[in-house]
Amino acid sequence: MTQDFLDELGELALGSRLKRLSEHMMADAANVYRHFGLDVQPKWFTLLALLYQKDRIGVMEAADYLGLSQPAISQFTHQLVEQGLISTDPCERDSRRRLLALTDKGRAQVECMQPMWRAVHRAAEQLCTELDNDFYHALQKCEQALARKSLLQRTLEFYDEPTRS
Repeated sequence: MTQDFLDELGELALGSRLKRLSEHMMADAANVYRHFGLDVQPKWFTLLALLYQKDRIGVMEAADYLGLSQPAISQFTHQLVEQGLISTDPCERDSRRRLLALTDKGRAQVECMQPMWRAVHRAAEQLCTELDNDFYHALQKCEQALARKSLLQRTLEFYDEPTRS
């Protein structure tokens, strides 16, 4: 078996390790959706869940709630409109703003997914807590720490400028 090079790099490859884990989780989530006969991409999950809770919301507001870029939300919006799961309407007070909302089909789809989401939630909780630490809470703390002080700021604290000869 080939040794995992990211293990050799350790914390230096933390971002790459998290991306790999994310890709694995998204692929597994796609398998879950497929198993239950749902034509939904896992990357849409958070936006669908947000619209289910908030009813109507602007693109920028959705980006803020989800911590995603406006272009990412716009891309998901386009895909979800094509699927007939959400609609976009101009805001009455500001015609530059577009309001997102679940369509009847989208609301029915999200309601159909509720039992599956509950099962996925319990499975993810189990996965996180069977580790030595509670991974999800450790991940939250890592995000909070990065919000307080960026990786760049932390790096500069340790960086010794090479002397020029």
